Amino acid sequence: MHPLKSASNVTRVVGVSAVLLLFSLMNSPIFAQQLAINENPPEMKVKYIEGDNDVLLFNLKYNNNSGSDFKLMVLNESGDVLFQQSYSGKNFRKKIRLTRLTESDDVTFLIRSPRKNIQLSYRVKVPSKIVDDASLASMD
Repeated sequence: MHPLKSASNVTRVVGVSAVLLLFSLMNSPIFAQQLAINENPPEMKVKYIEGDNDVLLFNLKYNNNSGSDFKLMVLNESGDVLFQQSYSGKNFRKKIRLTRLTESDDVTFLIRSPRKNIQLSYRVKVPSKIVDDASLASMD
């Protein structure tokens, strides 16, 4: 048997549908380029506003020049998803309210466009839980 010398020989041997399947697989996420992570990008700003032992409040600003769809996720320091939602819009602003589930030192906001292999990441320091002095006094 002779080695295949061109794409036309490949299509004759395995068929057009098999070649199309191969090309579609090469464009699938399995073969996709590795995701580039851009930390603390200038187009994304997150600020801790306030919080208590139960709830944390953040202000998010994202200059999405293309106006395309994107997914917003918030992770705790263990990588657990605390918030996830899809949005679109050019000058995106949102207040994000999170339930404080753990004694986290920080949370990470991630923005990812389904059309790009870039993920924007912004880590925000979270103040420790507040200890109520009255409850400590009652323990004595």
